[in-house]
Amino acid sequence: MRRLHHPTIEGPHKNSQWSHIPVTFDNTDLKLKDYPHTDAMVIETNLASWAVTRILVNTSNSVDILFSSTFDNMKLERKLLQLAGRPLYGFGGKQVKAIGNITLPVTFRDQNNSRTEHITFDMVDMLYNYNTIFGRGVTNIFSAALHPGYLCMKLLSAKGIIAIYGNQDLARIVEETATLGQKNVQNLNKEKPKAKDPSHDELEQQT
Repeated sequence: MRRLHHPTIEGPHKNSQWSHIPVTFDNTDLKLKDYPHTDAMVIETNLASWAVTRILVNTSNSVDILFSSTFDNMKLERKLLQLAGRPLYGFGGKQVKAIGNITLPVTFRDQNNSRTEHITFDMVDMLYNYNTIFGRGVTNIFSAALHPGYLCMKLLSAKGIIAIYGNQDLARIVEETATLGQKNVQNLNKEKPKAKDPSHDELEQQT
């Protein structure tokens, strides 16, 4: 029984294609108008051969979101959509129904370097100030490293590191024009948030 007191399961250890290359940030990555700040990471990149702006990078999202207006502006046909899975949930447990999902190529590039990966997006039909939201699907598949303070995201390719910088001015414009209802669904996930324990709330109020 003592021998089984601390059972462990040791599985295969797998290094990624880029795990041997370090990614660092320094003062050359600080290209902001104002610092420190509380701005969101808002970028522009290539999505299915279209230059798409107003992209929110939000690692609190477990899913990657493409809004229907963006999909239609990209001249894609809705018959390409696959059936949606489980519903999505935003802040406060608000349910958001996905129309379907689609896998599209996402390309990050700088002057001499680029990398493309295929990302599966859940398409949502709602009015929103962002064109798409890159969640953990994008950042994990690209093995991206983020520095929220610098609004800088770095990822690796065969030719080295690609640095993507957030647009601080655009982030503030989007935030100022967003409605409360839009902010309530900014974080979209597959799992419904757990209900809070009322007794815990009472304890927090008393402390």
